[in-house]
This record gives sequence, C-alpha cells and structure tokens, in this order.
Amino acid sequence: MMVLLKNPELLISAKENNFYLSKKFMNIVANRRLWFSISGGFFIASLVLFLIFGLRLGLDFTGGIRWDIQFSAETEISDEALTNILGESAQITKTTDENKTLLIALPDISEEKITTIREKIKNEIGEYEEISFRKIDSAVGASFKSKAFWAVFWALIGIILYVWWAFRHIPEAVNPWRFGAITIVALVHDVMIVTGIFVLLGLILGVEVDLAFLTAILATFGFSVNDTIVILDRFRENLRFQKASETFADTIEKSIKQTVRRSIYTSLSTILPLLWIMGFFIEPVFYFALALTIGIAVGTYSSLFVVAPLIVTWKEWSDKREMAPKK
Repeated sequence: MMVLLKNPELLISAKENNFYLSKKFMNIVANRRLWFSISGGFFIASLVLFLIFGLRLGLDFTGGIRWDIQFSAETEISDEALTNILGESAQITKTTDENKTLLIALPDISEEKITTIREKIKNEIGEYEEISFRKIDSAVGASFKSKAFWAVFWALIGIILYVWWAFRHIPEAVNPWRFGAITIVALVHDVMIVTGIFVLLGLILGVEVDLAFLTAILATFGFSVNDTIVILDRFRENLRFQKASETFADTIEKSIKQTVRRSIYTSLSTILPLLWIMGFFIEPVFYFALALTIGIAVGTYSSLFVVAPLIVTWKEWSDKREMAPKK
C-alpha cells in the first residue's frame, strides 16, 4: 500500500486493472461459458431428479380422496383399527402434536363405501369433526393430466409464433425463427429447474403438485417471455443503429445493459408480495407462491444470462459454418 502511495502511477495502473477485470467479468456475453455451465449444471441435475424420481402428483392428477378429520382430545386412536377400517391402500398422516388430527388419502371409491367408512370410524373409534373432504374421480384426474400437457404444449407453440411475428422484420442475418427457438430453450430451462426443485421437495417433505403448480408454470412462461421480449426488442432497435466499430456481440451486450435494471425491478416487484404471502405458510397457497417465486427468479436469470448469450453463440456458429470451405 505504501509503495502505491509513493508511486501514483502504480496506483492509477492498479485502478485501471481492477476496472478492466470488473468490466470484463460483468460482460455477460464475454463470460457466457460460465453462465452456460451454471445453467447446464442445474438443468442436468433437475432432469436427472425428474427422470429417476418424478413429481409427486397430487389429487388433481391422480384422482381419489383427501379427507381431513379431527378427534377430540379424549379419543384413543388405534392405528390397527384405522387400517382395518380404511384398508391397506390408505395413507394416514397425523398432522398435530397430539396426533388427533388425521389427513387421510384414499383411492377413488364409491359414495356407499365412503358412508360405510364414516359410520365405522364413529362406532369403532369415536366421534370426529370433518375439517375438509375432497373427492376427484380417477377419470377426471387423468383428464386433468392430459389437459395439463396440452396446455403447456400449445403455450410453447403460441410463444414461438408470437416471437416470430413480433420480430419478423429483423434482418435475415439474425433470423426471427432463431429468436423463437432460443426463447423456447430458455423456457424449458426455467420449467425444468422449477420442476427439479419440486421433485426434491416431494422426496424430502412429501410435497405434491396440483393444478396450482401448473398455473405457476404457465405464469413463469409469461414472466420469462416478457423479460426476453424486452431484451430482444432493445436489441432490434440497437441493431438498426449499430456502429461500424461494434460487433454483433457488442450490440447484444449493450442491449442487456440497457434492460437489466428494468428486468430486475419488475421481477422484484412481483416476488416481494409473493414472499409476503409465503410468510403466512398456508400450505396450498405457500407452494403455489414458492413455485411462482422460483419461476420468476429463474426466468429473469435465463433472459439475461441464457437467451442473449445463446443468440451470440448461434450467430457465431452460423457465420463460421457459412465461411467454412465447402467440400
């Protein structure tokens, strides 16, 4: 430090070097291999978890019964008696410290059998209060699963067509279809990471995914595409006024710098209310808010650190392929 103070030229040189290193690190396009490695690592880990363990599907997709009942403090609850009444296929979770509140999951059974089970519980165990009862036919659950798949599929197709239409007048050297394809890559990246996290939550905490989770995924599509469109639109404007000294990568980087603050502020303005909702820890709403929070955060990241660098990488690869001597 004393050497730097005695030699101002060395101090200026050190500041310039630090500024250069900081500027180089903050150049998103220049460091795209780092971002691709981070994204690729999370994506592969999430994909492996999903392929090995899969999501823990909830009642909306599997069909069946979710029954929440509470006994009085004096009631003696026998696990053996419950199993005899409900059957081996029933899943029973005790949700209070006194073990007097039970969450019962049953396969899809007839109304007559449900009535019989209610009577047996009252006669053989004791009176209880029914907190909630939800029944979905197995055929309806299968229908929800099919509709969920097609909802995601058509959402992706719609996004590709919209991006192509919005950027149809961009120069042919860039190709609007390329924008659409890269947007879909980012969306698959976002959804897979959210899915991987919920696979882990299912393994560790028994968290199930339902229609609220699907809603969060579709909302993630919207937020991610919104951020992506903002960056691509700014890139289109900058491309029209590109200086002769600027490269394609420079124009992309400039577009990111001009939109990064807006993207982060927009995402934070949505995430903060979601964090407030999660603070109440109401289970169905909590996991919906959690899925949406993760989706928005990952979507903002992918728009800045995946989409834009991918455009540059694809363009450079395409240019090299066209310049390569043909055999």
